[in-house]
Amino acid sequence: MKSKSTLTRREFFGKSSAAALGGMLAASFPSAGRGQSADTPPNVVSIICDQMRGDALGCLGSPNARTPQLDRMASRGVLFENWFSNGPVCVPSRVSSFTGRYPHQHGNLTNKSGELIGSLEDSMLGYFRERGYKLGWIGKNHTYAKRVLDRLDVWKNRVREPFRRYNEFVPPWWHSDMYWPTEKCYATLNTTDSIEFIKNTRRDGPFFLHISYFDPHPPYFAPSEYTSRYSSEEMKIPPYVPPENLSNRLAEYQRAMHYDRIKDSDLVETMRYYYASIEWGVDYQVGRVLQALQDAGLAENTIVMFTADHGDFMGHHRMVRKGMFLYDSLLHVPMVWYAPGLIQQNHRVKNLAQGVDLFPTLVDLTGGEVPEELPGRSLKPFLQGETKEEDKFTIIASAAYSDLPENYFDHPEPLYEPKSDAPLHQRVQTLTWEAENKTAMARTRDWKLILNESHPPELYYMDGGTVEKKNVIDEPGTRQIRQELESKIQSTWSW
Repeated sequence: MKSKSTLTRREFFGKSSAAALGGMLAASFPSAGRGQSADTPPNVVSIICDQMRGDALGCLGSPNARTPQLDRMASRGVLFENWFSNGPVCVPSRVSSFTGRYPHQHGNLTNKSGELIGSLEDSMLGYFRERGYKLGWIGKNHTYAKRVLDRLDVWKNRVREPFRRYNEFVPPWWHSDMYWPTEKCYATLNTTDSIEFIKNTRRDGPFFLHISYFDPHPPYFAPSEYTSRYSSEEMKIPPYVPPENLSNRLAEYQRAMHYDRIKDSDLVETMRYYYASIEWGVDYQVGRVLQALQDAGLAENTIVMFTADHGDFMGHHRMVRKGMFLYDSLLHVPMVWYAPGLIQQNHRVKNLAQGVDLFPTLVDLTGGEVPEELPGRSLKPFLQGETKEEDKFTIIASAAYSDLPENYFDHPEPLYEPKSDAPLHQRVQTLTWEAENKTAMARTRDWKLILNESHPPELYYMDGGTVEKKNVIDEPGTRQIRQELESKIQSTWSW
């Protein structure tokens, strides 16, 4: 990033000693006496899970979710009710968070296009390394090239347990029982390693620790201790919105993935496992991390941020999983901040916010200088209690996709293919996840426009909610709204 602010930042930290930096920040940020010295700037613990919907929190009134630890975290911190990823799948959204740039700017429009971040410099980890932070990365990657993670103080990469790997026999709505002892499963190991990092680094501070959990990514999975708490009969399936109300592309994808054949009994069982995996593989683990910070005397001098990379259809349109679509099911994700003494307590933010805001917000909240060239903004004012309304503020998402072959349904992929070792969902995704066509979204509180390179545009009146119900692009009186939102897209990505 070559800009005036970047040069100023590097010049400042190149000429200032660590003691001078600590003195500058000490007046603004309290510390925990027995954990770190009084002049230590705030630590950062960044926690991200994989494929958790934005409404899957008990504190938001979910009829299905049980998240006592995250609810407690939100009651002692700040909950963003309308936080959105900038891409609907793992790599694009994660790279956006750590570079502060939209997917079309960093080039990762699908999980199969572009490249992972190739250097520490000009990314969030490089920024905090430059400021003297110790760096740790535990869990799933999908963000940085291995040669970059090799430069960190600690990094341990884990994705999914071997028995959770896909095979040709699993259906797209697959859930799985746990075959390993809980202490051997990766969610537990990731948390244990993170706690060790906190213990070993607490007096070397400051530190930046990124914890990346695989759950609740499919196969949806949890110990029986947790799955037994959820009853299929009690699961609430979202009201059905036919996919053709949104787009033919979504309707074709639903059919190709055999979601049009899914039974209620299959759907609610999958939902039961999904929400159990959130409680065990995410919520319980976050509680362990927060307790470790308290035990280490660091709770008063650490910023903890929790979010997800993207969402999951999980019952909407009678679908599960994800796809190359820019609907709120896949873009709306949870966002909770916990930082005693630095931010408001028990505060909810209704303003729209997005993944590219994460980098500038963490820089600002830790006392740094926000690079002016980043498209996102610092949300520090909202974290500290600002409540101004922003009806016209617009967030952007971008991605790519490929259409199903012409006349695909004359010879569709079978549910089980004995000649292939790939399950149906992977075979269909192979057809639809190529970066052949562009798609982009612009969204305000009430309106949402989606442009698709090979399909007609889509316009939705969101009415402050997060469910698209009817494409109104051809209805009278919407022309000006469409033009305004289209200009927002074209100002960052013209095609």
